[in-house]
Amino acid sequence: MKFYNLLFIGAPGSGKGTQSLKLAESQNFLHLSTGDIFRQNIKDQTELGLLAKSYIDKGHLVPDLVTQDMIRDFIKNIPQEQSVVWDGFPRNLAQAEAFQALLKERERQLTQVIYFKISDEKAIQRLTGRLYAVQSGLTYHRINKAPKKEGVCDVSGEPLISRSDDREEVIKSRLKVFYKETEPLLNYYKKKNLLLEVNAGLKPDEVSKHILKLITLSFH
Repeated sequence: MKFYNLLFIGAPGSGKGTQSLKLAESQNFLHLSTGDIFRQNIKDQTELGLLAKSYIDKGHLVPDLVTQDMIRDFIKNIPQEQSVVWDGFPRNLAQAEAFQALLKERERQLTQVIYFKISDEKAIQRLTGRLYAVQSGLTYHRINKAPKKEGVCDVSGEPLISRSDDREEVIKSRLKVFYKETEPLLNYYKKKNLLLEVNAGLKPDEVSKHILKLITLSFH
């Protein structure tokens, strides 16, 4: 049996997090999200979490060493026979080189890299509309997935909140950082014949179907 390592790359608001979760649930992949690890550290107010938050709130990428320290323990505990979808790491060329070395140590290799292409306008609309329920962990959207009662979680009844980094001015800053730091990865993986592209502006179900076609794998 063969096991897979898929990497999803996309700008903030491209939906790569949502799609990686859907793939993990439907195809028994392990979903590795640095964003989730960041938020857990921030919630627990760890030293690394507070440091990461200071960068995130300004719309900047978390420095490589901080990122790597947070995910190191998680990565080393992944079973060899587990297929993985990587979401949010690597984010730049330095991390990509470190990632290659890490996979080699674990006798793994990337299967394919999916780039989620989306316009800035669509990304901003998606992100500024996001709402979160801390207790239930559910996510809503003012336009695309509105709660039954405005501002309140359907399940827990708790007030919904917006993330500090979902303000338009912060999102624009995050997009600029993405184009500067992360976009070079596209050429990096294209040269390795690993890069594929999906239109991330489509509806989520359409994107999911496109991904399954793109990765050309047999999921059973």
